[in-house]
Amino acid sequence: MQNVLTDRQLWGEDALAILANLQNWSDAGETSIQIFPDRVVSSSKYDSLPAAQQISARLSSFLKRPPKLRAEYQGAYQASFARAAAFRISGQKLLEDDAFHVVLQREGGDFLKPGIPIRSILDRFGQPEKQTSEVIQADGDRRPVVLTVYWYADGAVKFAQSDLSPAPNTVDRVIVDVTRVAAQLH
Repeated sequence: MQNVLTDRQLWGEDALAILANLQNWSDAGETSIQIFPDRVVSSSKYDSLPAAQQISARLSSFLKRPPKLRAEYQGAYQASFARAAAFRISGQKLLEDDAFHVVLQREGGDFLKPGIPIRSILDRFGQPEKQTSEVIQADGDRRPVVLTVYWYADGAVKFAQSDLSPAPNTVDRVIVDVTRVAAQLH
């Protein structure tokens, strides 16, 4: 898992600050997050905007705490710590599933390198342990999103490709198991 968590061709500058602060996401009650090129989204769905905003406020206060990382991650992540100060965290309703989520962004956010070919992931990290499909259904008659998910490190890190992506066969998002990856980093 360490090779995935420190891969500079995969992660943008802001992602390292997110990964360094995974324990804070866990402390806020999140179990997994989805890292997109321009934002980070909680996998937890909330029934209302106030519920998502309550978690957002908790996470905002937690992000003010400096992360404590294992020595093998300090060098790769140290420069990213200051970036967390520019993050904006809010509750937002997402069109993809019509649910409220905690969303972390920053102007000019650089979380996941855009347009990474799935083939590149397979070449760098080998064949996935498992490959699944996930359907994300929204309310109403909109066409659902179908994700092809490539599992690594027993599902601690999953690369997802979306059938609705304008760039086919590329990584749309990375789904990170907050608890398991935080245990690796901290």
